[in-house]
Amino acid sequence: MAGPVGCVVAVTYRCNARCTVCDIWKSESRADEELAPSDYAWLPRSLRSVNVSGGEPFLRDDLVEVVATIERACPRARVVISTNGFSPSRIEGMMAEMSHIAVRVSVDAVGEKHDDLRGIEGGYEKAIDTVRRLRTLGVSDLGLAATSSEKNPGELLRVKKVADELDIGFIASAAHSSPIFFGAHDEDRPTSGEAVSEIATIMRQELASRSPRAWARAYYMRGLIDYVRGKPRRLPCGAGVDHLYLDPFGDVYPCNISGVRMGNIRDGSFEQIRRSSAGEVVPAVAGCEAQCWMVCTVGPPMRRRPFRPSAWIAGAKLMGLDTSVDR
Repeated sequence: MAGPVGCVVAVTYRCNARCTVCDIWKSESRADEELAPSDYAWLPRSLRSVNVSGGEPFLRDDLVEVVATIERACPRARVVISTNGFSPSRIEGMMAEMSHIAVRVSVDAVGEKHDDLRGIEGGYEKAIDTVRRLRTLGVSDLGLAATSSEKNPGELLRVKKVADELDIGFIASAAHSSPIFFGAHDEDRPTSGEAVSEIATIMRQELASRSPRAWARAYYMRGLIDYVRGKPRRLPCGAGVDHLYLDPFGDVYPCNISGVRMGNIRDGSFEQIRRSSAGEVVPAVAGCEAQCWMVCTVGPPMRRRPFRPSAWIAGAKLMGLDTSVDR
């Protein structure tokens, strides 16, 4: 069986934000137990996408070394660092040594609303300052990432407008619950018609582009509408096969939603861990009711099973099918 193609790597649970839809900042940081940079050589060579996440990744003094190890271990992977952007000078200094790496800055609203959601005064201005500094550095794969929740209806379109004005990328997600990552946030999952409407607007904007990558994002946004409405996933879950989650201490999970621990990197290669844990992981994934829909966990199945996204894109682009969200 081919190895996984996607991985979320949480390099720390330390965080300098106080987000209302994520509880990582409430976790015990256990900084002295975090993996060393050399430990990331464990990552499967098959990976094509690695999301370096946290906590706040840039709180690690050795992040540059961590990323360099990931690049050596997974030479064909696109590495993306997800950050809240709250430490512009520190981020700029580190990124000067790795300006070829992709960065997504989390911005959930414009202005003080973002500060309220992230629990940091002046957080919005700091995040935008980070974006501007990274553009000056020459970071070309740069974008904003917004999370839709019950707390910010209508804000995704405002954030996308900012991204368009800055001429950088944009991607959206929605609030999720996870026993090992975000915490319990079912009440924050967006359910309003306004949330569906703005996601649908972004979907159509992406679909109108001439870029195949934008079309793929349109398909992702269509699936996000299904998630908001509580409908089944448009693609089968590939947790533990197509993608995995690695926590800061070496524990391996099928994804960052499932609480089923597969093992630890000290237990052997990913393939060895997958084989030894199959009796628990396979039933757990098959019976999972989360129906999650996030870029990091949807991208790998889209890569492995391109027919469904391609068929939807072709129908929507050529025949105007399935762009209605009324069904």
